[in-house]
Amino acid sequence: MEAYFVMKKSVVILVAIICTLWAAVASASPQLDESIFKWVQSSARCDYFFNMQQICYGKDDKGNIDFNKLVVPVIKIYDYLMIDDVVAKRRWNGNSVEGFSDLVGAAEYYEINLQDMTVYFKQQDFLDSTFTALAGNRPDRTVKLATLSEKSFDRMFYNRIIDYALRNRVKLALRSNKNAENELLAKMQAEQDEYRAQNKATDSRDNEELDEKDAAKVKAAVEAQNKDNKKDKKKKVKKDNE
Repeated sequence: MEAYFVMKKSVVILVAIICTLWAAVASASPQLDESIFKWVQSSARCDYFFNMQQICYGKDDKGNIDFNKLVVPVIKIYDYLMIDDVVAKRRWNGNSVEGFSDLVGAAEYYEINLQDMTVYFKQQDFLDSTFTALAGNRPDRTVKLATLSEKSFDRMFYNRIIDYALRNRVKLALRSNKNAENELLAKMQAEQDEYRAQNKATDSRDNEELDEKDAAKVKAAVEAQNKDNKKDKKKKVKKDNE
């Protein structure tokens, strides 16, 4: 009977130690600014975030803004198993692991084509707890969303980024080109309004509002475009009646 109580006490102590260790690990996890980084999901191996302040439209081969191309910086925070796996693979491949005792995750850079629904994995930088790059590589890999399983964490992550971009087309347009023309802003506003009306937000905060200055600019652009459209309509009616 005494042995039973000794064993039971040992189990309780072991559980307490494990809980303490888990609490220490959780408290040591790096914290990201929620006003900048949007948390999307957590898998068994990492947490997924994308940068809301830097996501923007990309450029085509001629240097013009391409509104079908998103440039997206993301951050993945690893659990200890993922960290061990990354370090082990680097050792196996003969790569330096200097500083990797402080590895917490990676910054990754994507280019998402909204027309082709593809994701180009451009760059990856491993990060320490101060978010300083330890080492980088260029995966140079393109994946089609349609080829990924619906349960794929990557697919869900990409889709959430795309959803955010479509909900905030005007904000991204102004971020990509501060001198965007009235016609473009009016078009983006109409597309954004339609998308929001037809697609319920996973998080209501995803529907961001413009600041006062940009909101006034877009309102003026929409009004100017509506006037132009009315003028064009009158000209057409007049021409048809001649």
